[in-house]
Amino acid sequence: MPTRFLFPHRFKGVGWVLAAGALALGLLAMYNVLHLPHLLAWLPSPIGNGDLPELVGGRQVRSNHDLYAVLLIGGGLLAACSRERHEDEYIGQIRLDSLLWAPYAYYALLALAFVLVSGAQFLSVMLYALFAPLLLFMVRFHLALRRGAQAVAHDE
Repeated sequence: MPTRFLFPHRFKGVGWVLAAGALALGLLAMYNVLHLPHLLAWLPSPIGNGDLPELVGGRQVRSNHDLYAVLLIGGGLLAACSRERHEDEYIGQIRLDSLLWAPYAYYALLALAFVLVSGAQFLSVMLYALFAPLLLFMVRFHLALRRGAQAVAHDE
């Protein structure tokens, strides 16, 4: 049964490049290893801009974290929701299983974080939690695909 809401396979590589690049840049900027100029300074200030810490020319501007987050989400969706080269029912079943598994794992980790982490560190946990469901799905889906390919290769 063909799935209707998947992107063509050619978007998968673009998605991986965008997601991996945004993840790397975001982590480097978050840990103060990399300082790029304000790439979103041309955008108008967002709603609730009173808390923006970045000043450029005396004007509060968005930090690059917003750009990294949007690129990570867009790239992750392209990588996760693109067809495989040979999409069949087996891959569709693995995709559905991974879609069900990801929220289970996500909420188990989030419940564990509620119990074990508090204070300002919890905000860091919630920052990672924003992207965790998509990343958990991608990891589970591709690991299951790899295991299936290895099982087929082992049988031959």
